[in-house]
Amino acid sequence: MHSIKTFWSPELKKERALRKEESARYSLLSDQLKLLNSENQKQALLVRQLEEELRLRTLRGGASLEMQRQMEALITENEHLVREIRILRETIKEFELRLETQKQTLQARDESIKKLLEMLQAKGLGKEEDRAMIQQLQIIAQKQIDDLRLEIQKRDQEILSCTPR
Repeated sequence: MHSIKTFWSPELKKERALRKEESARYSLLSDQLKLLNSENQKQALLVRQLEEELRLRTLRGGASLEMQRQMEALITENEHLVREIRILRETIKEFELRLETQKQTLQARDESIKKLLEMLQAKGLGKEEDRAMIQQLQIIAQKQIDDLRLEIQKRDQEILSCTPR
């Protein structure tokens, strides 16, 4: 039993480190989203002010060409910020789903490890059988880890391809 615990311990530490990294990314994206929301609100307020000013100037005798250019630039920038905020929200949702999936996977693994340990204790297998069982568990665990890493890399690439640069 002690040897199985030491076998799983480094893997569990890696999984915890991955969760911490995901959590840090999520926090960073949340901060970026808050910042962009703030910028968007400022831009929206500025656009409203400029629209009002433009309306007043139009009533007085027409708006200048420069003012129209500024309005168009601000509207374009505002649209860009809105799109960026939407993308960040989607990315945060994806990270939340990913974190939840990883938590569930880790819980399932913990349960299967406990069951396997209980089975080993109940059967009282000999040393040779213990080694064979441990090797089989190592192969299964390594395959699961490799599969999860590939999935994480795939999702990271998808997320990176969605975020603006």
